[in-house]
Amino acid sequence: MGVARVARRRLRDDTHVALAIAIVLAATIIEVVAGGPGVGWLIAAGIVYIGLQIVLGMAASPLSRPIPRLLVAIAFVSAMGLVVGEVAARPMVALYLPIVAMAAAYGRREMLIVGAAALVAYAAPVVVLDTPISPLIQRGAAFIVTMVLLGLGTRRTVGALEAAIGRARISRARERRRARQMAGVEAVGRILAGGSWTDALDELMGLMTGRFGYRCVSIYLLGDDGMLRLGAQRGYEHVLETFDGTSGVVGRVMRTRNSALVRDVRDDPDYAMARDDVRSEISVPLIAGGELLGVLNVEDPEVGGLDESDRSTLILIAERLAGAIALGRDRETIAQRASVFQALAELSRTINVSLEPRKLYPVVVEAVATVLQSDLVVLTVRDDAIGDYRIAAMQGGDQRYVGVRIPDGEGLSGRAIADGRLVVERRFSREAFPSTVRGATVSDVMTAAAVPIVADDAIIGALSVARFDVAAPYTQLELEVLPIVAGHVGLAIANAELLAKVADAAIHDPLTGLFNRRHLDAALERLLAARDRLDAGERRPVAAILFDLDHFGAFNKRHGHRMGDTVLRTFGSILRARFRASDIVARYGGEEFLVILDGASLDEATKVADEVRRALESTPVTLEDGGTIHATVSAGCSAVGPQVSSMDSLLQVADVALQMAKRAGRNQIVAA
Repeated sequence: MGVARVARRRLRDDTHVALAIAIVLAATIIEVVAGGPGVGWLIAAGIVYIGLQIVLGMAASPLSRPIPRLLVAIAFVSAMGLVVGEVAARPMVALYLPIVAMAAAYGRREMLIVGAAALVAYAAPVVVLDTPISPLIQRGAAFIVTMVLLGLGTRRTVGALEAAIGRARISRARERRRARQMAGVEAVGRILAGGSWTDALDELMGLMTGRFGYRCVSIYLLGDDGMLRLGAQRGYEHVLETFDGTSGVVGRVMRTRNSALVRDVRDDPDYAMARDDVRSEISVPLIAGGELLGVLNVEDPEVGGLDESDRSTLILIAERLAGAIALGRDRETIAQRASVFQALAELSRTINVSLEPRKLYPVVVEAVATVLQSDLVVLTVRDDAIGDYRIAAMQGGDQRYVGVRIPDGEGLSGRAIADGRLVVERRFSREAFPSTVRGATVSDVMTAAAVPIVADDAIIGALSVARFDVAAPYTQLELEVLPIVAGHVGLAIANAELLAKVADAAIHDPLTGLFNRRHLDAALERLLAARDRLDAGERRPVAAILFDLDHFGAFNKRHGHRMGDTVLRTFGSILRARFRASDIVARYGGEEFLVILDGASLDEATKVADEVRRALESTPVTLEDGGTIHATVSAGCSAVGPQVSSMDSLLQVADVALQMAKRAGRNQIVAA
């Protein structure tokens, strides 16, 4: 059933069978109208002719081609003319014309072959029949001219139709291609809207090569260093990783920010070859908010393989991609800022836990290294006692250099302190290190930055950070955060120092720097409590020295309280220099000073007290008028041995001894 249906369709669409039927009908009508005797024979021959065309149309052989079948038609018409006779004079010859016209529809070659056959058939009666030549020539000329005009006109008409059909096909193909491209662009939008643009790049590459059919696709993104770096690619074995804008079509687009369509890259002097079979290229800039973000690049191995339609499509894709990149970067920046400020809050909590400056410094460098992801962090702080800047703490560096002086203006820290501003070096080499730390065991080249630490409008130090990988410089956000970090550090240091000063003021006498009476009483209580808990065999002796500056009231009246303060400070300095850190040295009253010596005997206390007396006596005190005087001191010493648990009488006995020294003439030591 299916074979029969196909055969009927082929017969219905076979123009040669239709032409055969038309010729037979026309020939029959002509013969009937002319009143010829060969109508029956003509119909029989026509049926054979039609059947032959049907057979040829069904056969799969060279005879089924247009020229053989058209020649069969010429032969039929010629045979009809020979049979009925008087061909040249009868209308039968007009049937050659549709046959030639059909040949012209097939092509110029077919028209020439079939037309020549028609001319031969037309002239055949001269040879076969006894036909007058003169009428034949006259009618033949008209016939030939008509046949040529008809053939040419048919050929031109068919050619125009074929061209129109070709253009329509191209137009439809372009429209279908454009529709596919628009659908692809929508797919690009869905991909880019689905999540992180960095994750979508690889999927986008697959879409560009799959749905769009592009052979070689690459995306370059602009880095912080101003270089275009490869973000993703398809179709390359070896690809150019970077562009700096000085070469390549991509570099030209980077410079001009205009898209480029190169139909033949061999004619473009800027072309930089990644594949030797590339012939055409399109590069489109990725721009968002007037900022260049990168370049989308497509290459094809055929000359003219990429056209304006591709450029328009790539511009649409580039616009969507640039928007996605800009939005993604904004989101990442917001997330990074949130993360950084969270880290800053944690840093502030961490560094403010330590209230003692010396314990604070190591905590600072460790916390900063975490916040700014640094391999090396150096904290430089001003030493007020010396007047210069020194490394206070270090994370990730050579710890041997903690405490080393940083010369003015040397290295990043020295420059940050001297200039009072942020200093950044993408390539910081050993030759630029401060001269005092060039022997440190660290990377010879690093990317680094330093910022001054300010407290109460004064530069108290510097904070330096570095990464040993120079390909990972600090981002703009990190450089913005660094001064904020330094501000937190400066505040923490200032608070710790202020607290230390307050704590120091609470237990020290502000004039002499010795412990005050409050700290003395608390220290004596702790010493007594500890002594009470020990057995007699475990206790150590304890001695006390009570000093009193001789005639100090009269000295103040004669020379003034300022000079009196000078004498007090001088004597305080002598006491700090002579006694141990484990001894309790305190200002007991106005001009009285008490020293508690844990583990010392009465003789040892007496000896050291006399050394102090002689030191003060030999120390000149310069008066305001330029003259000098020498102050003296008296002291009473007392002690308790291991067998005594209480120290209640220790100070009373020392005071009695002091009074004995005064009555004995002062400037002497008495032990009791």
